[in-house]
Amino acid sequence: MKKFLSSGAAVALLTLSAPASAADLKLLTSWNTDNWPTYAALDMFEKKVKAIGNGKVTISISGKEVVPPFEQLQPVSAGVFDMLYTHGIYHAGSKGLAFTMDAVAPGPKKRRDAGLIDYIDKYYQKHNNMKLLGLVANSNQGYHIFLKKPLADGAFKGSKIRGTLSYHGVIRLLGGSPVVLPGGQIYTALEKGVIDGAAWPAAGMLTMKHYEVAKFKVRPTFGTTNTGFWINLAKWKTLTKAEQDVLITAAKQTEIEMPAEGDRILAEESKELEKFGVKETMLTDEMAAKVRETFSSDMWTIAQKCCSDGVNELRALARKAGLSN
Repeated sequence: MKKFLSSGAAVALLTLSAPASAADLKLLTSWNTDNWPTYAALDMFEKKVKAIGNGKVTISISGKEVVPPFEQLQPVSAGVFDMLYTHGIYHAGSKGLAFTMDAVAPGPKKRRDAGLIDYIDKYYQKHNNMKLLGLVANSNQGYHIFLKKPLADGAFKGSKIRGTLSYHGVIRLLGGSPVVLPGGQIYTALEKGVIDGAAWPAAGMLTMKHYEVAKFKVRPTFGTTNTGFWINLAKWKTLTKAEQDVLITAAKQTEIEMPAEGDRILAEESKELEKFGVKETMLTDEMAAKVRETFSSDMWTIAQKCCSDGVNELRALARKAGLSN
């Protein structure tokens, strides 16, 4: 009996002293570490979750090898996975209103103060059973196009350029034909001559080794590159207030810190690309202005088709804050 009581007391003591089990969240990401400039925001977010939460919340990450990037919204919305790190344009056909932030100037405090993040959050809760934790500008430099050959007369007439829907207006403006391909297929498509160039965030040519098959990057850049962190709404409601605070705080801090970190990554990449013979090919000032205007206007036009019940109000908020046209 004494032995049983001693054993029972020990178990009770261990139970009382053991920390509460952490919330282990399963996250899907549209990019792996081979595209470090885009993955970097997820890396920063995960580290902040660990530091802020002190073990209260853990994240298990699965990538595009598990679910293709364009198909990741549904399994998170359905609760098969708990969280999603992606770009809104990858699910534009499923009320992906978040992609419109590419037409909005960077500045995390201004965006939140203007109510943009809260508005998009409520929109996703209504339409996709998902809560938006944060939208991160991956740098202050936005997007660019890289090519196998330099621009001719300030354009690339007749060229086939890889680009998701958000780039199509810019590609056509410059005389090209858009080709929709997943990011992981860009290298092979360039190598085999299926495409002549690709539209992509300003950084990424180095880690994805695109410099091996394309030697020219178009400048200046345009738009704002944004990626977001979402969580399944039902899962969110099961978390404690402390666990929710960890995720929200980590997302907000990542929003604040990532643009400068993204600029640093891009500057380092540019130095390395020079060593591999990558050169800039320049748009004229007039064409650069047209590219910026076309890209921004297209974001809102695309949104009218997918998200007509929310885009006008969101754009009005952005205009009122002086963050978009």
